[in-house]
Amino acid sequence: MKIKLKNLGILKQAEFELGDLTILCGGNNTGKTYATYALFGFLYFWERNIKFSIKDEIIDQLLREGSIHLNLLSYLNDYRKALSKACQDYSKNLSTIFAASVDKFKEANFQVELLIDQSDIFTKNYESQIGSAGSTNRIFALKKTPENLDLIITLLTEQGILNIQNVNIQREIIKEFINSAIIEIIFRHCFPRPFIASAERTGTAIFRKELNFARNRMLEELSKVEKEIDPFALLFKGYEDYALPIKINVDFIRNLESIDKQKSQLSEDHPNFLSDFRDIIGGQYTVTRNDELYFIPKNRSEEHTSELQSQFRI
Repeated sequence: MKIKLKNLGILKQAEFELGDLTILCGGNNTGKTYATYALFGFLYFWERNIKFSIKDEIIDQLLREGSIHLNLLSYLNDYRKALSKACQDYSKNLSTIFAASVDKFKEANFQVELLIDQSDIFTKNYESQIGSAGSTNRIFALKKTPENLDLIITLLTEQGILNIQNVNIQREIIKEFINSAIIEIIFRHCFPRPFIASAERTGTAIFRKELNFARNRMLEELSKVEKEIDPFALLFKGYEDYALPIKINVDFIRNLESIDKQKSQLSEDHPNFLSDFRDIIGGQYTVTRNDELYFIPKNRSEEHTSELQSQFRI
């Protein structure tokens, strides 16, 4: 995957290719943050940006017959066009990613170049069922089997094929479901799920409790106000002043306790991974019942809060 940037902050033009390990290095104010933030934003939102054209005839047939085999080859042939359009739309919204003035990014351009082989899609398996909110009923079933380029779309109830005459389903919603399945099949293996650990994470960890306290105090005060006010609009208004990666940092830290209780697929598949990682960093992180994040150096009994972590070189 090749990334091309133009007129992005201090970067007049830049190009780099992502591999298993990609290192961007340079002095201060050379554009490293611009490049990484822009890339992170695209990887975070790509599923919302890429759109394929789903013809009305396809929806007509689906609603009439209840099931349809949609050949993916035509969409695969158009993947470059769809990706280019997604990059153009994303470029127009870079100011939102950086929480900055639109004027600063009006000439900015972000492009992704990919080479997708038909064989990569041919061998893929995909299966999904979609239901209505608050209901166990399944409305759509989408399936692609290996060694096949057909996406099978079926309208369902728990008992079988849905009687479409009794259900009011908007066509645009159906198109969105189908589009989501197509881009998942064609692009998912190309775009990794991003996780960013920026320099601001330490500050976020230090002031996490204060952030929670300030938000809870604001909610308490709002409850005493008689005039109608949208508390969520007020709470998140200041949040818009921060670049997307910093927002993600804050959200991650705020949910650290619940995240700590989860077990990743990586650790399930590779039980020795965490042990090897502890050896690399010279210790381990842990979250206590008192809502505190600690770093425990290897071969040391005392615990150090994340506030003191900056004193350790790992």
